[in-house]
Amino acid sequence: MFEIHYYFTPILDALETFDENDWHLCPVLTLVTAKALRDRLELPRNVENLNACYDRLQKISVDFLTVNLHGRKYGRQFLLKLQEKLAEPGILAYNDLLRHQILQEIGLRTSDFIIYRDFGKQELALVSQNFHKDNFKQSPAGLIMTDTEYLQLNKCDHHHLQNYLKNIEKTA
Repeated sequence: MFEIHYYFTPILDALETFDENDWHLCPVLTLVTAKALRDRLELPRNVENLNACYDRLQKISVDFLTVNLHGRKYGRQFLLKLQEKLAEPGILAYNDLLRHQILQEIGLRTSDFIIYRDFGKQELALVSQNFHKDNFKQSPAGLIMTDTEYLQLNKCDHHHLQNYLKNIEKTA
């Protein structure tokens, strides 16, 4: 059995449904990721747009980690619904109303969500510390741990990581 810590940037790194092994999804929030998002959306290169992208990434990351406290199943559903709803209008359309709609669709109440919001903020700080402590420079990245081994993969999307894990399991 593997334990995988997958560092990713919400919206920039698209995810699919996957439930094999023990995946811990860890959103990464840095100024570099906000710049990459701003450039991907082809927004004017100014401080206002950079701040807007950073702000939305932070809200999405905290919201994901807060939902994730209810269980990883809910966290994954939240991310998939979020990707679906923001595909057309873009990340700057993310607000409390959209979050409320997604929470309803996955079966959570906003009142239950708000209770854990401070824990979500603390978790985001912890994820960021772990990302830098493990000397990662870019996302997506993965950390695979077993009882005896530890493998670190930089700039590796989840498709490649899944294929790698499937190959390992076949040969084991």
